[in-house]
Order: sequence, then C-alpha cells, then structure tokens
Amino acid sequence: MVQTAMKTLHFTEEQIEQANRVNLVELAQQHGFKLENGGRKALHAHNSGGLYIFKDSNRFYHWGSDSKGGAIDFVMRYSCKTFAEAVAQLIGENYEPYLRESTHYIKEEKGPLLLPEKAQNFKRVYWYLISVRGIEPEIISYFMNVKMLYQEAKYGNCVFIGYNADGTPKYCAMRSSNEKSGFKMDAENSDKSYPFYNEGKSNLLIVNESPIDLMSHATLAKIFYGKDWKEDHRISLGCLWDGALERYLQSHPDIKRIVFAVDNDYLSRSKDGVFTNWGQQAAAKWCGKYGKKGYECAVHRPHLKDFNKDLTEMRKGRTPKDLDSQRATELQAEFEKVAVEEPLDEQEDEYER
Repeated sequence: MVQTAMKTLHFTEEQIEQANRVNLVELAQQHGFKLENGGRKALHAHNSGGLYIFKDSNRFYHWGSDSKGGAIDFVMRYSCKTFAEAVAQLIGENYEPYLRESTHYIKEEKGPLLLPEKAQNFKRVYWYLISVRGIEPEIISYFMNVKMLYQEAKYGNCVFIGYNADGTPKYCAMRSSNEKSGFKMDAENSDKSYPFYNEGKSNLLIVNESPIDLMSHATLAKIFYGKDWKEDHRISLGCLWDGALERYLQSHPDIKRIVFAVDNDYLSRSKDGVFTNWGQQAAAKWCGKYGKKGYECAVHRPHLKDFNKDLTEMRKGRTPKDLDSQRATELQAEFEKVAVEEPLDEQEDEYER
C-alpha cells in the first residue's frame, strides 16, 4: 500500500492574479488545441465545440456550454482540476489535495441481464410514444421490429434494449409510459456500455443521452428536415458517461464524424447553486477528447432542455425562433429568482474566495 502526504495550499490575491496572467493562447496549445482565426480579435480552437480565445483580455468563451473565464477556469475545465490545483499548476507549485492509497481493484462480474416480461401487445407504449412524445410511428415500429423496444407486461413501461455483437441483450432501460409518473430504472445487471442504437451507413455518428431523445432527434431529421433518419449511425448513452460511445466506435472504424446531441441543461444548478449546464459541458469535453483521436466533432444543442421537448413544441407549430425566445424567458425568470435568493455581489464575493 502506498500513501501520499497531504499538503494544503492557501493562495494570496497576488498569486491568483499571477495564475490568471498565464498566456491562454499558449495554454490552449499545450492542451492540444489547434487555433485558427476566429474573428473579432479571437482565435477559434478546431474541433472544440466552439472554444474561442480572446488574446487582448486573455480570456476564453465556450459556445457549446456557454462557459467563460480566465486561465484558472480554463485549467479547471480542460484538466479536471479543483480551483486550488489549477492555481498551483499555473504558478508552478506542487499540490496534492488528499491522502491517496493504492489498492488492488478486482472488477465485479455482472450476472445475466434480467429482462422484464413482455406484454402480449405493445399498444400502450406505441400510443404513448406517438401521442405524448411526438415520435414518428415508422421509427417506433422499426425499433419494435428489431426487438430493441417493447412494452413491459406488469406496469406497461417502455423497455429499451441494447445488444452485444452476438445479439445477446446486455443493456435494458425501463421508462414509464405514464406522463406524470417519471419512473426511470435500468434492469438488474444492465451494462450501459452497450447502447440502444441504429446502425447507419454513413461515416457520421449522432450521440444522444436517452433512447427517447434518439428517436426524437431521428423524428426531427425525418419530418422537419426531410432526412433519411436511418442513414446515419445513432446511439444513446443512457447517461453522461461515454462508455457506450467508446465501445461503438471500436466496432465501427468507418465512423469519421461525431455529433454530440445531448441535453441543454440551461436551468440546472450544482449543489452549490451555481448554474451548471451538465449536458453541454460533457459535449464540450467529448469534443476535445475525440477530436484528439482524429474524429471531426460538433455539437447539436437543443433549443429547450432536450430534443423531445423541441419535438413536442414544434409539433404544435412553434418555430426554432419561438423556442429560443422561450429559453431566454425561462433563463431570465431563473436569474431573477437567484437574484432574490442571493444578491449578485454576494455571489461574486463567493466566487473570488
């Protein structure tokens, strides 16, 4: 067993300012970003999901996650470090935030996947996905026919299946077909590294969070943009972990382009009350990760929280511009709520600390 000593650092205002003076252009290049002219005295990082570096102010802005900051924020985002670790790295100090012990890890083997019993017919799930979720009947029928979607016998839940290369079910997500329930659960021994998917023919892979988002995105492509939804590869991760993406890419070397079409969590807050767009932060991180592996990466951000929200609203005749206005209104209301809960100057003081 190896034990590392703990060292706690406290930084002065001068040290924090010194850290933020580190050249962001050079810092981005050290992180592997290829910079190009981005206009307005900015440099754009290729395959980054919308990262811009402003030379004059030595600050950055990331369009995909609507995040910004200086050198400290940059290191925290792209090196996954805490504030103290980022400052220490930038000013050349050594920092170890906790005692760490190395122990031998044995991966626990999962037992067989326990699938819920199928209903005699799938009418309830079929009605729910069409009438409530707005998904195109052709798309629902396709996934039912390839045995990746069915109705649970006991509760009528939607059941989504992911298979391995041998056709053995390995992943099973259950979602309520009752709009008010909100029930979500994976079956026992479900393995999220096996995605719910459509195997396409192009070199493009579209990545969604959930099976319903995948089918919603496919519906938008078909009915609003006249696309063949089966032409491109499509997978859902079942979460914001990219294990299923890594597995799918290993078995599909023909894929050259990836579009991350995950949630737009613009109203979400961290446990500390800070607005944190989890979905778009993950998309930005993945653009960097898979861009370095040679894939051409992009982000498709929904106008509202997710692509099913976009779909159901557009089914009502609303336009993307209408949805953008709705998002802006929701954000403004949330900002006003935060301002009442905690004055802005107190938030800024907390950030500085």
